[in-house]
Amino acid sequence: MGTATTVASAIDPSTLDVLSNGAYAEGVPHDRLEILRRERPIHWQRVPDDRLYPEAWVLTKYAHVLEASNMSERMGNRHGLNLRADYSDDEPRHLLNMDDPEHIRQRRFTSSGFTPRAVRRYGEHYHRMAGDLLDRAISRGDGTVDVLDDLAIPLPLLAICELLGAPPDNLDQIVRWSNAIISNDDPDLSPTAEHRVQAGEEMFAYVTELFADRARTPTDDLASTLVREIAAGQVKPEEAAAYAMLLFIAGNETTRNNIAHGLLQLAQHPEQWRAIVDVVRAADSNAPAGTAPAEVQHVLLDSAVEEIIRWASPVIYMSRTAYEDIDFHGVTFRRGDKIVLHYASANRDEDMFGPTASSFDIHRSPNHHIAFGFGTHFCLGAHLARLETKALLVELARRASTLAIGGDIAYVRSSFVHGIKRFPLAIA
Repeated sequence: MGTATTVASAIDPSTLDVLSNGAYAEGVPHDRLEILRRERPIHWQRVPDDRLYPEAWVLTKYAHVLEASNMSERMGNRHGLNLRADYSDDEPRHLLNMDDPEHIRQRRFTSSGFTPRAVRRYGEHYHRMAGDLLDRAISRGDGTVDVLDDLAIPLPLLAICELLGAPPDNLDQIVRWSNAIISNDDPDLSPTAEHRVQAGEEMFAYVTELFADRARTPTDDLASTLVREIAAGQVKPEEAAAYAMLLFIAGNETTRNNIAHGLLQLAQHPEQWRAIVDVVRAADSNAPAGTAPAEVQHVLLDSAVEEIIRWASPVIYMSRTAYEDIDFHGVTFRRGDKIVLHYASANRDEDMFGPTASSFDIHRSPNHHIAFGFGTHFCLGAHLARLETKALLVELARRASTLAIGGDIAYVRSSFVHGIKRFPLAIA
């Protein structure tokens, strides 16, 4: 906080870059965003990144992001959900690059499978899954786990593959496709734009084959649901494939980044990890015989999950395109302008979260973050992400009394997704 105040006196806020991918090579530039929230909350900037749209408005305040999220008739998603320069309106449509009524029509196809009541039935299963992943990593005996490869990637990806009915032997390939498509400026994940295009084509072909298999052998998974919608004429095959691709990508990326950032913070705040360990183990010791792991509940675990999600803000922003001229708090968005709803900044807004907005605190209450978006495009899998994150916390607390950073941390070079790509975690 103090550092940003000092920097603010020496830097013209109008020159700050908070959109280029390079500005996020070491994580979200929260020092710059704090200056903008205070001095230039509605920020217009040119984007010095040839992979991105050349200019955009950035909304950094919580209240402004919330207000813009409710203006879907005046600004929307059908011209792209982020600032990728080579986006084309001819690309396959999915939930995040379409507006109502098409958006709400497609959202209904599988939304019943993502309600709190629906996902709760997976709780015990996800605890077993998380426990198995941890036991496998711990059994190596070197005292460390690879947070990404051992935990944060496989847990949500196994979960979404089960829901869609995809075989688990394709996990590595799905991860590579997902990385290339969504992290399209990180040289380790997607060196060129051609890599992203190729990954999209290969993933589309994979989903098409999955649908063909479900047409031959229907089951009760989401892929079968989409195949039935195709057969009923409710959705075109290419739309259903784009829908399934979005579930694969968003279903693993969001929770993956929540878990990685959450464990990083808990390793850096040992007293907060100790509080979680104490709660979980006390609940275990007091539980009656035969109590299922999913029944270990405590208000601290729920608040810890929400704070992890707020802090991670796994999707840094979504962009909208103005469909008409809009007067917005003293500025005018012209028709065709790009407007960035910066969730990572909004979730650190001091006016909403108080003087501790820039601190990680699992006891935070209330915690009305908007890391899953707001309004018509609220994340379909939000409840699933919470359940998976909580399951991993509980199972890790059963096995690890202390956490520590075990080596260098590397961030995904992206202004769109808040990703970590390397994180060794030492546990005892």
